Amino acid sequence: MKILFRVDSSTQIGTGHLMRCLTLAAEAKKREWDVCFVIRDASQKVLNFIKSYGFLVKPVTTTPKTQIEKKNDNNYRNWLAVGQETDAVETLEEVCKFKANWVVVDHYTLDATWHKLVMQECISMLVIDDLGNRKIHSDLLLDHNLSANVGKYADLVSANCKLLLGLKFALLRDDFRILRKRSLQRRTNTKVEKILITMGGVDIENYTLSVLRELSKNSFAKKCKFTVIVGNLYPHLDDLKDFVFSSKLKIRILSDVMNMAEILSNADLCIGAAGSSAWERCYLGLPSITLAIADNQIEIAQSLNDNNMALFSNLSDLQNDFEKFFHYSRKDLIQNMTASMLSACDGLGALRVLDNLEK
Repeated sequence: MKILFRVDSSTQIGTGHLMRCLTLAAEAKKREWDVCFVIRDASQKVLNFIKSYGFLVKPVTTTPKTQIEKKNDNNYRNWLAVGQETDAVETLEEVCKFKANWVVVDHYTLDATWHKLVMQECISMLVIDDLGNRKIHSDLLLDHNLSANVGKYADLVSANCKLLLGLKFALLRDDFRILRKRSLQRRTNTKVEKILITMGGVDIENYTLSVLRELSKNSFAKKCKFTVIVGNLYPHLDDLKDFVFSSKLKIRILSDVMNMAEILSNADLCIGAAGSSAWERCYLGLPSITLAIADNQIEIAQSLNDNNMALFSNLSDLQNDFEKFFHYSRKDLIQNMTASMLSACDGLGALRVLDNLEK
């Protein structure tokens, strides 16, 4: 079996799409599948990161001849520097060279127009999505979010498309499964001392620093130890280091971590973005305060809050929500939150997705 991933990662797009593809790719590699990534206009850091997993990478570069004019806004259509037709042709070239059995595409810009062009070569296709905002033409569609439902895609997918929906299909690496028991043992002690802050691989708006500034005003925070995780595309590292140097809080900064499961399992509380890492926190039963740092994260954060799996907060309410984990009622808050998370996610999602590809 040969599986080719079409995904992009940049300061505008973030790293979440790439990370969930890498998770699925790692499981495919264990089944001795050949894996290839096609990625457009990626930085050398991103290319090296993919290669560090041992995967073949085929970078595609936009030329002045193929580049299209993009509007200066955050619309998902601006994530692609070329037209869908051009991208499909260039991707197909790599698909044919690689002789892929499956193409997995995780890209908000690409819709049924792109999917149909690539599938003309009789390639089987899996689309990973969570927006439900465009037509999709594929054999399988994966939306591993808590709020995913059939109605969301009722008028968007092709007639024979099979839907893989919900946390049953959450893409989690096997190192999380290994550390789950240890993480759950930690939840029996409801004392909150070790705080993890993780706002995604890019955090272009620098929520990381804004969170720290808010917590520096809090008396409970001064008794805690903070671990801050940033990605290799985080553009505000110097400002963050300056703050840490002058702050009275106990803070350590980690960049480009490869042991996320271990770090999460050792934390007592996480303040994090409502991206794909939210499901990692759920699986490990880690109590969390969740912020939506992008429009597509609002639904995720709200569903976590509604299902008692995290507190949906913002910078204005952060101090108040943070203090809830230090009041006398924190034991019930933490235990109830952990119980809700554990009942929702069993960590076998990537295996189920690959089983469907094999079928």
